[in-house]
Amino acid sequence: MNYFDLHCDTAYEMYTQKLPLAQNTLAVDLDGFDAYDRKAQIFAVWSENTKSAGDVYGDFFAILDYLKQQIAQNEDRAVLCTDRETLVSDDRRLKVIPSVEGSRLIENDLDRLDILREHGVRVLTLAWGGECAVCGAYDTDVGLTDFGYKAVERCEALGILLDVSHLSEKGFWDLANVAKKPFIASHSNAQSICNHARNLSDTQLRTILSHGGIAGVNLVGKHLSRTFEDADMIPDKEAALDAVSKHIVHFMEKGCAKSICLGCDLDGTHPLAGLERVRDIAALGSYMKAHGADDNLIDDLFYGNAYRFFEKNL
Repeated sequence: MNYFDLHCDTAYEMYTQKLPLAQNTLAVDLDGFDAYDRKAQIFAVWSENTKSAGDVYGDFFAILDYLKQQIAQNEDRAVLCTDRETLVSDDRRLKVIPSVEGSRLIENDLDRLDILREHGVRVLTLAWGGECAVCGAYDTDVGLTDFGYKAVERCEALGILLDVSHLSEKGFWDLANVAKKPFIASHSNAQSICNHARNLSDTQLRTILSHGGIAGVNLVGKHLSRTFEDADMIPDKEAALDAVSKHIVHFMEKGCAKSICLGCDLDGTHPLAGLERVRDIAALGSYMKAHGADDNLIDDLFYGNAYRFFEKNL
């Protein structure tokens, strides 16, 4: 089985706890990827929303540098992946694609986007929570600001992919109305299955598809089902697998068979029973196969859809 995941928060946790990439107590480590053949993981750089934008910008360099050091220390098992050539190479090492979660760190300085790009960032999740100089998150009614429109234009010119997960509904439509390139939802579920503000409506999903984008299903309990709304509640494995599968099936029914991906949000959420670590995610494929999914569908979900998108857009 192959594996391509659009979002994890492991870089932040590794840095703050000074943990190694090779083997650690987190959900994501290199040992966990040994369960897969070809593998790629987008590592998001995030920092506390309570910090000033300037401090978050400083944290970006520290967190990303630590991640790069860990990759260098494990160069036989992992490689920084910031271009198409590295992604498509016949290489069984983990392809590590850097992203940033939350655009607060750029403040009102478009040149910082150029710097992010130079340091390897290929995806920018525009929002996380609250408001910033660029936009508002799902917990606000704020869309793209005037500066935010300029930031979108600069990102597209630089080749930084825009990610609408966490973005407000107004911000989503502001982006959709001006985007000239594909954009993604790296870790967002189906609002029709679980009515949470972080999830995508069917209309939003169709809009992402019409722009050539992809969407990643996450493993956040409160985004999967209202019965898991207590953030500390860990359902049993069967309930967890069933809940995730319902979102995948819904996305597929809406025409996403070639656009649905994994965006597990590992190390950014309370783990679900049986899906606690990256090696465990293979159980989702086994569950789906036992319930009628064929091998091609599972491979597209786990790897093919994300791979083809990034082969074209990285």
